[in-house]
Amino acid sequence: MIWCGLSITNKPWLACPDMQLIAWIFKIFFSLLGLVFVLGTLCILLLALISGALWSLVRGRKPEVAVVWQRYQDMARNKAPFGAWRAGPQNTTEVVDVEVKEVTDVKVAPHSQDRLPKQ
Repeated sequence: MIWCGLSITNKPWLACPDMQLIAWIFKIFFSLLGLVFVLGTLCILLLALISGALWSLVRGRKPEVAVVWQRYQDMARNKAPFGAWRAGPQNTTEVVDVEVKEVTDVKVAPHSQDRLPKQ
């Protein structure tokens, strides 16, 4: 190891040209290592997203990402102040009359004996 006493900073090892070269090599190496890690993580996440979408298409269902995004939007619409996101009218409920039929022949269910007696 070569010692250079030409430092005017509080890092005397950076004053030596050989040490500056080694420090520069380490910076490049660790920058590339970090870049490989980030790109590898993004590739794994992209592969998981694509495989999940393909799996949902095989099953005939919506992709989970779309379901979660739709739920988030519905939740945000419901909590929007003063109905800012709501485009339609508020009272869109419809009243439907129900037809009533009288049941005359009632049969006892076969599993009624298995139930506990009412108290």
